[in-house]
Amino acid sequence: MSGFNILKYKKDLNIKQKEGKNYIFDPLRHKYIVFQPEEMVRQLFIQYLLQELKIPEKHIAVERQITINRKSYRFDILIFNKSGKPEMIVECKSHKIPVNDGAAIQASIYNIALKAEYLCLTNGKNTFFYKIDFEQGTINKVKGYKQ
Repeated sequence: MSGFNILKYKKDLNIKQKEGKNYIFDPLRHKYIVFQPEEMVRQLFIQYLLQELKIPEKHIAVERQITINRKSYRFDILIFNKSGKPEMIVECKSHKIPVNDGAAIQASIYNIALKAEYLCLTNGKNTFFYKIDFEQGTINKVKGYKQ
């Protein structure tokens, strides 16, 4: 998506090294997480949600487990609306992995249970937003998301 750059939040990330490993602070989980490329994308996107979209922390869930057909999954980020209903699922991938149909299918599986109106797929370099109309049974690419 042109004009969408979460790398500008890199300066806001809190990274530290301990015992030869790098860790990145997650402000929502209030702890340091082992630094992995996908985790960096997740943390950059969290900064975008907090700073750009001004979404309150209490409306964002990170790395939570859900069960669908007796199988466990973990979503990356879930944004809730003011009523507490899931509104957008964000699927994060490493910047080394292209955002493709596999990521879309993964987020769609989560949405079987969550019924979010928006899906977002990002690898930090490319970010795509989709709006789902459950009544019409359609999915359309949109320019962004506003709560």
